[in-house]
Amino acid sequence: MTTAVTIDIAGGQLGGAARYGTEVYDYLRRSARADVKVIGMRRRLSPTWLAVREAAAGRRGRRVALNNVGFLTPGGERWTLLAQPLHFLTADQMAAQVPALRTTISRQIPLVYTAARRSDVLVAPCAAFAERIRETLPDVADRVFARMHPVSASPLPRRSAGSQILCPVLFAPYKNMPERLAEWVAAVDHALDDSVRMIVTADAAEVPAELAASPRLKLVGRLDLGVLRDLWASSQAVYFPLAEARVNGQPVIAQDTPQNREIAGPALCGYTVGQQDSLLAATEAALSMRLEPDPAPFDPDAYFDWMLGDRS
Repeated sequence: MTTAVTIDIAGGQLGGAARYGTEVYDYLRRSARADVKVIGMRRRLSPTWLAVREAAAGRRGRRVALNNVGFLTPGGERWTLLAQPLHFLTADQMAAQVPALRTTISRQIPLVYTAARRSDVLVAPCAAFAERIRETLPDVADRVFARMHPVSASPLPRRSAGSQILCPVLFAPYKNMPERLAEWVAAVDHALDDSVRMIVTADAAEVPAELAASPRLKLVGRLDLGVLRDLWASSQAVYFPLAEARVNGQPVIAQDTPQNREIAGPALCGYTVGQQDSLLAATEAALSMRLEPDPAPFDPDAYFDWMLGDRS
């Protein structure tokens, strides 16, 4: 069978991008699709790679870029996954970033936007982000489609969760995780039982010393999948990972925004940033809530059958 679809998966070796890549490979193994070629494995998303991949993909069939930068040359259909919010910040949001990150993103944006305008289909991970793309690039509005990222259902062997909360987030400057953790500690200290603790997949070097010393936080560093799975299973709630929480049937503490409500659905225990009472109430709700797993909105087979075309 000839190649009908080429996927560029360069970049994104950690965090959510890495999990998305795992879903790609798992889908291809399940479907045994011989018409799909994957390029860019273990490649950095560099200018050199962006030039090389145009030839590697050819100009026939569907070309799918999973890294925010679409294919530039004409030929077959060009599909682009736009999942990096830093490329679609408002002026105020951009000004709030650290100077080095602001410089890097400002350099990337012209290429991202040019490639988006040349794409036939643009895929956003939720309706709220799709609308942000349309507002930023109104000339591509009719080519933007919202599809929530795929997350495989993997029922956890749930154990007595007690009052443990898991924060399995890869720290990055734009996420402001030390500030978010400090807000949570301040909200629950002197208000909740000492047994309420948060397990954080970061090490002491990634947070201020006073946070590292807080008895409310247990910093465990980056973990392999098996250990992390055990922590998911033994936690009553999670802090921030929206889709995974909903799929697993676990409450998730996160900001109360339209995007988070869309992705987390009934699993969301939302709060307002800067309001300690709101964050405390969200935490209390998460510790008492019981949910059923809800994997349907994130079905990987439905997602990739749509993105890559029906299986032959």
